Amino acid sequence: MDAAIVAGLAALLGLAVGRFWDTHTEARRWRRDQRIRIYEQFAGAYYTSREAYRAVAVHQPGSVEEDAAASAALDLGAAFNRTVVAVWLHSSTPVAAAVHDLDVEVNKLFLAARSRRFTWPQWRDARRPAERAMERFTEAVRAELGLPRVPVTIHIDHRAAPNSPTG
Repeated sequence: MDAAIVAGLAALLGLAVGRFWDTHTEARRWRRDQRIRIYEQFAGAYYTSREAYRAVAVHQPGSVEEDAAASAALDLGAAFNRTVVAVWLHSSTPVAAAVHDLDVEVNKLFLAARSRRFTWPQWRDARRPAERAMERFTEAVRAELGLPRVPVTIHIDHRAAPNSPTG
């Protein structure tokens, strides 16, 4: 009889510990998934903004086209800023610092896009600091998530790239 009671108590204890462990593990997995989703949204917002700034940079400053492109780019800025804040709230200190640096470079990029008309090679050079900051963000996220370190190169120097097949 005593053995049955001990076995029953052991089973109940096993169920309680197992349930606690399962809840704890699931909550940790959910938080990780949330961070990954936020980081993916941030990266998407960065690329969307960067391309909107390119649309500004190819027009003559002060032209109707440039003003329209700048207005559209600024509208996208709200989504970018929302993702910046989400990363600040949910990330580690190194990732939050990397996002801050990238945010600063994105703001500089918009100001550069409004300053003059750019050729494609000039624009590639102008956006280099923002791309380097994005590389640092990606590396910080990979470290936070415990993923293997891999070199992340977003900016490819157009002068070092092979000639295109079209000449």
